[in-house]
Amino acid sequence: MINGLASSMYLPATLFETVTGFNAHYADDMKCGDMGDRELLSFGLKDVSAKVDPYRLVRYDFPLRYPLEGFLGSPPRGTKISHQECVNILFTEMKELSAMFSFTGEYKMLIRELIDHFRFGKGSNFYSLRLNAAFQNRIERMSHEGPAFKIKESIHDYFLYNKHELNISSLIHDLKVVLYTATLDKFNSKTDRINGLGISIHDISAQNITLLDLQKYAMGWDATLIFKAQDHFGLDIIDIKKDKYRNFRFFRIWFFLQRHRDYAFKPFFTDFHSVVRIGEY
Repeated sequence: MINGLASSMYLPATLFETVTGFNAHYADDMKCGDMGDRELLSFGLKDVSAKVDPYRLVRYDFPLRYPLEGFLGSPPRGTKISHQECVNILFTEMKELSAMFSFTGEYKMLIRELIDHFRFGKGSNFYSLRLNAAFQNRIERMSHEGPAFKIKESIHDYFLYNKHELNISSLIHDLKVVLYTATLDKFNSKTDRINGLGISIHDISAQNITLLDLQKYAMGWDATLIFKAQDHFGLDIIDIKKDKYRNFRFFRIWFFLQRHRDYAFKPFFTDFHSVVRIGEY
């Protein structure tokens, strides 16, 4: 067993941290209410919703069936509504549209929870046990390119060639080096495009991996790793300029609600983590 002195001196130890840190409030996707009509229209956001014109506060008499329908000539006819009615319609439509990215599996309702938090959370961080479980499952699959596998493999090799001594500071250095070659666990598989994880966590902006403890036994070893991660539930200008986002009403509504100064719903950080045990016995 590692003696108590070595453990207390070197552990817990941060093995990896992304260049983009946690709580990056300065990021463009964390801005809100910073644009008016002219700026949003310059990004091609004329046709935001199929049900309302949020610029004029008009509910269409007949929902638009196709993008830009009615905008080639005069604007579609409709009924004047209040700002709050427009907000209600936009959020309902956003939830409805989320179903195209989230219609199967145990995480399909996660995006609706995030949309509600976008509306009512006032920018506070979002936590979800369901999301923690999804992250844990992703890490424990141990892809050969993933960090958990590379850490386990590196510790195995270290003990294989250092059977009678343990220099834990040297081992930590080796783990830090090998993690530069790892592919971080994310929700970007083909399945994630339809199970609610891809749309809910469309990228992970910050990750941290910590070695909490390490025990060596006569016939094996075990270690505890803590993976912490954070995503930004917000859209930046680069996002909305990409066809894969701008061509979907879901993202046009999201960007409009976040960035238009008369709506200005606050983006937020989504935090999740996993505690993973690895070892050989």
